[in-house]
Amino acid sequence: MMVVILHLCGMLAILLPSISYLAQVPADQSLPPFGRDTVLVYKSSNENEGAFVVRIAVFAPERYFEWEDSTTQGTILMPANVVSDARAFVNYQLFQAGVDTKGKDATTLWLSRRMYRELKENPKVKFTIDALPTAVTVLGSGQMTIEVNRASLSVPVIKIKDDRGAERWFLDLEENPLLVNLQVRNYQQKLASITTDHPNTLRWIKDKKK
Repeated sequence: MMVVILHLCGMLAILLPSISYLAQVPADQSLPPFGRDTVLVYKSSNENEGAFVVRIAVFAPERYFEWEDSTTQGTILMPANVVSDARAFVNYQLFQAGVDTKGKDATTLWLSRRMYRELKENPKVKFTIDALPTAVTVLGSGQMTIEVNRASLSVPVIKIKDDRGAERWFLDLEENPLLVNLQVRNYQQKLASITTDHPNTLRWIKDKKK
């Protein structure tokens, strides 16, 4: 019996340092910061529709990025005041094939910080969406799993629905309220992956927009 006890004590002496080490390993599950060369890939429920890809050149204070789908490409610049204070959101108007477009008073893909704060403070708000006054209801918050740098990561989201029936989920992050899920009737477009650790991803933008 004494031999067994001594054997167990010896095993514990070996395992305890390892257990202690594992307990001290930080569990960093936060979303990495976005910056130049960040790549976003969206996929839709339409099997005939290829991936929609966004590559960021400048994330803040202005937002400048290139985009492409299976047939076209272009670039979009959203000035710093739009990123911060816009009260309008557009879905597709800024995505013009082969054109450098500029969001003068509306954001796309991201909510402005002002819009995000209003949604966090009020269960119902009114925004301009695609040039039309739109009532928006906050459905609540939750989690969504996205592939981030080739690993699955659960990220916080805020869910909203407008009075035309479109449901949108955005990252529940004031500095990065990115659209991650769009559901319009039977059509769905979701953010499938985020990559922040690859250099030189940009294809058309080489310098910061002046």
